Amino acid sequence: MARRLARHGLENVALVHGEALALLATTVPRALARAVHVYFPDPWPKSRHQRRRLFAPGSLDLVLGALAPGGRLAFATDHLEYGEAVAALLAGVPGLALRRLEGGWSEGARTNYEAKYVAEGRTIVRLEATLVGPLRRHPDANLALALGPGGHRAAAPPEDR
Repeated sequence: MARRLARHGLENVALVHGEALALLATTVPRALARAVHVYFPDPWPKSRHQRRRLFAPGSLDLVLGALAPGGRLAFATDHLEYGEAVAALLAGVPGLALRRLEGGWSEGARTNYEAKYVAEGRTIVRLEATLVGPLRRHPDANLALALGPGGHRAAAPPEDR
């Protein structure tokens, strides 16, 4: 990626290697980005692993919180179940306008994976969301935080003694 950016003379891009949610929670300032691009993330298809998904009610605020007012989120996946789950999740966010791109991006494939998947005839879910109002917590976020990982009620913190 760094070589491609240099080849195209792009200097307004920061590349960071790390666990996305940890970086969003500790390093990336809120409302920093005009655009956030997430292409073909791990769908964590097993139900016991879905708590690790980047797009889940309890973590969505971290992802969307990086967007500046008017900012855009671009998302694509070839995992249809995950794509539909992300579409439903984003559709439930107050202040976010969601658009599904049925025919693909106007400029064509955005990643090598996407070009390969298109050539193979795979169906790809492409979404574009724009922050059109003040960002408010997803309605299911509090439930997800209360239940904790894996959908189980989080343990109450120990009492101070």
